[in-house]
Order: sequence, then structure tokens, then C-alpha cells
Amino acid sequence: MQTFAETLANWPALNQVLIPDLWQQEAVSALRGGRDVVVHAPTGAGKTLIFELWSNQGRTRGQAVYTVPTRALANDKLAEWRARGWDVGIATGDLAENLEAPVVVATLETQKHRLIQGDGPALLVVDEYQMLADPERGLNYELALALAPPATQLLLLSGSVGNPQDVVKWLRRLGRDAVAIRHEERPVPLDEVWADQLSYHLPPELRGYWPRLVAKALAEDLGPVLIFAPRRQAAEALAAELARQLPNPNPLSVGANQRLLVGEELARMLKCRVAYHHSGLSYGARAGVIEPLAKAGQLRAVVATMGLAAGINFSLRSVALAGDSYRRDELEQPLRPDEILQMFGRAGRRGIDETGYVLITANEIRLLDAHPCHLTRNGMVDWSALLGLMAAAADQGREPFREAVRVQERLFTTKPIFLGVEESLKNPCKPCGLSTDAERARHARKRLRQMRNSRGEWESYPAPVERPLGTVLIASGGPAAGPADPAGALSAQPGTLRSVLSEPRALEKIGSGSLCVLEEQNGEPVYGRALTVAEWLSEDRVLIAKWVRRLTNWNGRQAPGTIWEQRIVPLLQRGLAQQKTPLVRLARRGRQILAQVSLAELTVRA
Repeated sequence: MQTFAETLANWPALNQVLIPDLWQQEAVSALRGGRDVVVHAPTGAGKTLIFELWSNQGRTRGQAVYTVPTRALANDKLAEWRARGWDVGIATGDLAENLEAPVVVATLETQKHRLIQGDGPALLVVDEYQMLADPERGLNYELALALAPPATQLLLLSGSVGNPQDVVKWLRRLGRDAVAIRHEERPVPLDEVWADQLSYHLPPELRGYWPRLVAKALAEDLGPVLIFAPRRQAAEALAAELARQLPNPNPLSVGANQRLLVGEELARMLKCRVAYHHSGLSYGARAGVIEPLAKAGQLRAVVATMGLAAGINFSLRSVALAGDSYRRDELEQPLRPDEILQMFGRAGRRGIDETGYVLITANEIRLLDAHPCHLTRNGMVDWSALLGLMAAAADQGREPFREAVRVQERLFTTKPIFLGVEESLKNPCKPCGLSTDAERARHARKRLRQMRNSRGEWESYPAPVERPLGTVLIASGGPAAGPADPAGALSAQPGTLRSVLSEPRALEKIGSGSLCVLEEQNGEPVYGRALTVAEWLSEDRVLIAKWVRRLTNWNGRQAPGTIWEQRIVPLLQRGLAQQKTPLVRLARRGRQILAQVSLAELTVRA
């Protein structure tokens, strides 16, 4: 005959009854009262249950959007709630499905545009809202919360924020009715154990730091053990080493369906009661095999990645850290105190363990290194979003700069963020300090260049164009000028302009070689450049300059005099003409052969 307790245990309806804690009931009551709720509770305390109770198991009055930090977590929540029969949609960077469902699981960035446009859901849940301080994604979280429409309720969840009251003050400053729900008591208390002080004697054939540490922990009744590794490859390698090294007197039987979900390699590890856990695994492998086995106490060790610490849906008796940093977006990131707190929070199984244990390993990371972060904004401004809001304000006939200032005033900070337009918005009609309209007009026309023509009239200065040097004139005795110098034009009288080719100072930075007189025109010298092209080695042999060989594509360094005159000089003439420095004549200075070239065809902006 069954006892009364056995009879109750066989009633499925009673087995599904879940009585929330008082703090969870307070949070649900506040939400149903129309208030925003900021929840601070330790990892594993049951923060997600608040949303599930509010939503009446997915039967919401209006749409609820549940945002999570990663796509892997979004996929997990989607599958978990759909398995319960909920009507759930998903919106991540690479997937959008059933977006009109009563509950949508999403990454926050997919909801940002919708929120700042004033189209919010009935409830926005931000799981792990400490992402506000993230150096890369924090701006998205901040703007979404700052500009969420008043009709959208907010539920912020975290166990690693040290100043949730500041977030509540911020929300109240935005005109929201916000309340903080704090629950400090862990479901299972934590204790520290120094791994190197575990004295259990191990056989010498058991090698390696981690296999020996886990074996000692299991022998001291500290198992099962959850180890956090820096990255996926390290997690898989460490799990494989544990499965290979640890004695396995009681192999786990892995069914065909489980083997199909996890694959042969992981199935062999599961047989040794060891597994790895990261976002690269399918949801079926994680939530359908590994997590149920871990919760049922069937695994001795699980190696998880630090990057998915927020998404682990189970706890084990002991936790150890296999590193003090992890890779994120191709950068090595040191573990933050709040991340350590989150990982250590997975030690101790509620209802099973009286105490959870933190195993202090070679990196000596301890409980005192784990504490909530003091949430502050990262100091950046989301200029692209700000410009979009300004453009929208302008389209609606509102002042865009006032809109930019309004948005900045709503951000999560006690210090003002200056954009540089605040003072002018306060004093739009303030005098500029200039006494007459003419003075102001002169400053307004600063960029307009003018010159006085021969009739004594002011006219706009002509735009510079490319002109050959042979057509450019300058004032006699003045600096290099021409149409490019209004001062020169003003000082010149009719009959005092001359060619720039007659003024050596104007040609100082034009061309290469030394200046030389090519000819005289109207009593004025015409200057060009003299370039060394070769050197006579003897009466019938020349040494050709390197630049000439390159210009003419001539291979030899030396050439007979006849070859020089008959073949190389014509090539030199053609090459110089192509460079707009035509050869005027060849001259001789001692043993050197000089090419005197004209500069008239070179162009300058004038």
C-alpha cells in the first residue's frame, strides 16, 4: 500500500508546482503593477523565473521581448520555451522568425532601432544588463533603455552589478516608475579549497595537472567539477585529456539518440562521464544531453568556455578556472571580477549540495577576486545613432541640435556630455560683437577672393587652372606671381609684366638641374635647366648618366661616341619631350655633356 507521500509524488500536477521565493513574488507583483523592475540576485537564484511567472507561461497580455547577450543564448531560450509549448519568435543578427509572437527572444541590437523610434513591446527584458558597461556594445544597451517608449515596461536582470540603485535613479530621472529588487542570499553557500592542498594519494601513471586535480577533487567528494577554459579548443582538449586519464570504474551508457546528437568523439567522453560545453555545440547536444546529465549528477567533470559563462543552465558542486583571460573578438581579455563572480556562482547545486566549492588552482583566483562591477557608461557617444535621430527630428520639423542634446541628457551618467552646441542653443540671438553689418559681411565673405581689375573694379579672383609656364606673366621685380598673385597684379602697371621664364627666383623650385640661359627675347634672358647626361671618357667613348639610361631604356653604362650621337641622343630627345622639357641643345662643360632643356611646356596652377 502506498504512503501519502508516495501518492502525492505520483500526481503529475503537483510535481509541476513551483513556489516562487518572496523576492521573486515581489518582482512579479511590481511588474503587474506597471512598474519597471531592476533585479539583483546571485547566479542560479532564479531570475528568469520572474519573467516566466509574469508571462503566465508564455500567455502574455501584449508582446514581451526577452533580450540576451549572445545568439547562442537566444537559440537556447527559443528551444527551451518552444519545448514547453510557448509561441516564441526569435530575432538575432542572422535569424528573424515569428516576430509577431507574444514572446520574442532577441539580441538587444536587433531591437535598438525599433525602441528609439518609439515602437516598443509591452515588456522589454534585458538579461545580464551589466552589458551597459561593455566597451563595444554598451552604447546600444544604453540608447535602447534611454529612448524606450514610456509604455514599454523594463525588467533588468543581473547578479553582477554592484550599484543597481544607480540604475533605478537613472530610470526615475527619465520619468519611469522603477524599483529595485535585491536578493543577496545565495541558494548554496560557497567555500574555498586550495587544490594543491588536496592530499589524496594518486597512482603515478595518472599524469597532468588537471587530471590529477580533478581526480583528487573526486576522491575528496568535491565532485562533480565544472572547469572554465579560455576558449573552445582548450575546453575540448582538456575534456579529452580528462576522459583519457581519469579511471572509469563505472562507464556511462550512452544511447543511440544521444550519440546522434553529440557525435562519436563527445559520446566517448560521455562514456567516461566527462563532457565539454560551449556555444559551438548544437542546442540539442547542450540542452538535450549534456545539461540533463550534469543536473542528474551523471557526469564527473564538465569543461565549459568562459565566454558562455552567462549561458550555462546548470551548476556542479565545485568550480575551477583554467585561465585568467579569454579571447574575445580576436583580443585577449583579462577576466573581470564580475565575470569571475558569475563563474564561481555555478558552484553548488540547489537542493543537493549544502556547500559549493571554489577550487583555487595555479592562477590563484579566489572568492575575494569575485565581486559585482560598479556600473558606469563607457564614455563614448553613438554618433551614427545620434545623427539618425537628428535627421528624423529635422524631417518632423523639430530642431535637430536640440534633439541631440535631449538624447545626451537621457544617458546613464551624472556628468553632462557636451556636444558643443549647448551654449548657442541657450543664446540663439546673442550679438556677435561686430558693430556694423558691413563688418559681419566682411567676415562672412572671408573665403571669397577678389582682385581689382584695370578699370578699378573688384571682381572674383579666377579659379586656378593648369597653365604652361611659357604663358605665365609676373610683375617686374616682384615675387613669382602671375594670375595667381593678386598683390602682384595690383602692383603691376601696363608694360611692366614679363614672362616668368625670365625671372630665376620664380623658377627655383621648378624642374631639376641647374638654371641656365637658353636665349634672349626682347632683351630679357629666357631660363631653362642644364642636366648632366653623360661624361666623355675619351675622344670616342662616353659614360651615360643613370637617369638617361632609365629614360631611354639603354642597357649599357658606356657607349662609343658614334652610338651616342646617332642612337642615344634621339632617344633622349624623345624622352625629354614626353616629359614636357624639350631639348634645346647639348653643351659641353669640361668632360661633362649637358642637356639644356626648356621649361615653357611645364604646367603650373595659376
